[in-house]
Amino acid sequence: MATSRLARCPVVPLSMLLVPLLSAASGTAGETLADRAFAQLRESPPVSPECFDFVVVGDTRSTKPIVLPETFKQSIREWNTLRPAFVIDVGDLILGGGAEGVPAQWDEFERVAATCRVPLFPVTGNHDISDAATERFWLDRVGPLCYAFTYGNSRFIALNSEEVGVLHGLSDEQVAWLKQDLEQTDAKHVFLFLHKPFFLDNWDRDWAPVAQVLDGHPVRAVFGADWHMYRDCGTRNGVRYVISAGGGAELRVPEDEGGFHHYCLVRVRGDEVTWSVVRPGAIQPEGCVTQARVKEVQDARAEWVGTEVLEAPMGEGVSRKVSVFVENPYDADFESTLAWAVPPGWTVTPAERSYVAKAGSVTSLDFQVEAAGPARFPVPELTTTFTGARYGGPIPVTRRLDLVHVYTIPRAPATVTPDGALDEWPEACGLPLPYGWEFDVEDKADLDATCLLMWDERNLYLAMEVEDDEFHQPYAGDIVWSADGIQLFMGKDKEWEWGLTRTESGPEVFLYKGVDREGETTSTVVPLGIRQEGRKTVYEAVFPRTELPVPELRAGSAFMFSIVANDLDPSRPKRPRHWAELTPGVGDAIPGSPMAKIVLAE
Repeated sequence: MATSRLARCPVVPLSMLLVPLLSAASGTAGETLADRAFAQLRESPPVSPECFDFVVVGDTRSTKPIVLPETFKQSIREWNTLRPAFVIDVGDLILGGGAEGVPAQWDEFERVAATCRVPLFPVTGNHDISDAATERFWLDRVGPLCYAFTYGNSRFIALNSEEVGVLHGLSDEQVAWLKQDLEQTDAKHVFLFLHKPFFLDNWDRDWAPVAQVLDGHPVRAVFGADWHMYRDCGTRNGVRYVISAGGGAELRVPEDEGGFHHYCLVRVRGDEVTWSVVRPGAIQPEGCVTQARVKEVQDARAEWVGTEVLEAPMGEGVSRKVSVFVENPYDADFESTLAWAVPPGWTVTPAERSYVAKAGSVTSLDFQVEAAGPARFPVPELTTTFTGARYGGPIPVTRRLDLVHVYTIPRAPATVTPDGALDEWPEACGLPLPYGWEFDVEDKADLDATCLLMWDERNLYLAMEVEDDEFHQPYAGDIVWSADGIQLFMGKDKEWEWGLTRTESGPEVFLYKGVDREGETTSTVVPLGIRQEGRKTVYEAVFPRTELPVPELRAGSAFMFSIVANDLDPSRPKRPRHWAELTPGVGDAIPGSPMAKIVLAE
């Protein structure tokens, strides 16, 4: 290697080594990434020279020229929280390629690196330097090809594995520079960093000359990268060899062979040196979950993104335009993309589209939605990202098409007596419960349930016919839901919830919650009759108008409703409680699970 290039590996004068806290390569602060890191480091000397932390990371590049990986960005956010003394990036900071495409990549790296609030020291990698032209970009914008500095009780040496014109290992000139630096330092610990792990490629040919000059010096660890994995390569002649190359680039080996994204958090505590291998995504700042952020996330997922309601009479198909709305309450536009996951039987056109959410307004996006047969669950789901978040990172949003099955129920021909006989129900049409959790809805021998509803100006009448191979209800009170019985929900947000069953003491109506009612109590205002004959259990109940989510019962009134038939079979103890339900998810108390719409007919 030419001496002119080696001269850019600064040899720190002995007088500087005697400075107890910090010495570094000379240069004008702010000229390169390394210069800026040194300037930051000088401003924050260690509180104790015997006690500090630093981070080692490698291969932080992306597979795309101008886009750095999210893993690297997440790691920076974590370093800003951990606040180590500095970070050393062991090469492959950018994707590289021809010299003409490199400046834009360094622009992007500098932009992202500027968000790091701790000093970030670069080490050359093979993607960073491939020839004399890209080497010049490194020298002008990034830093020296190799350099050394002292921090606290330790010496840190960045080596250049990318010497132009050198085929194997390090040049004789660089090894001589390293030997001189080691002989001049009186540091308690020495750490070496280079991109290509020559100590694993071919020890005798590529690393033995270096290992020889390390003998007799307090070299604790040599950190390499390049192999896109983590590997503790063991100790040789008192020196620990490590590969830390999971900073964001693609992984090349299975996870159990070290193929996972990571960085090393190294601790120096007097004579002791240890480190932890950290997977990005686990370390959060103290304000990671604030009330403002939680509200923003909840609003984005429940209020700011959604679809208009798609009402469909049960059993009928749909073919119509449906609008998706994206509300942006903030003062800056943002761009995003919306895509649909479409189950069999449905089509949504277009399947994906990009959009701009204008500041302080609601953006409406139209899609053509069709169901080939009767519209039923599961329904299409949209995914988008609310990229304009104010109190944290982008918010991923998934929203289900807001399908609401509509059932029109008749007026009762006469007052209903809740005795389980169903003599007064000739006009009622059944509402089958088609959905269930861990339950084959075609297995009618195990559980089959149909709901009947009628109304008059004073009451809502409910009946339930349940075919079940065994009835089992050993409980009473607020746990009746855990065995055979009925749960019903009323109101847009399920403000009313009831449990209906036959306990050992007889029929019981339990009010879990209600509007302006004391919840978690047995109800005395809803009469219930139950009749059992063989496999069939018939429930018949009368709900006064005062116990309903509508101000009055009249033709055209409507309310949201769902119902569940719970089943627990003691003869099959390994089978968990299961159920049939009118709308999917209500039996499992899934937040936001859909409800049906009940309309009162003439």
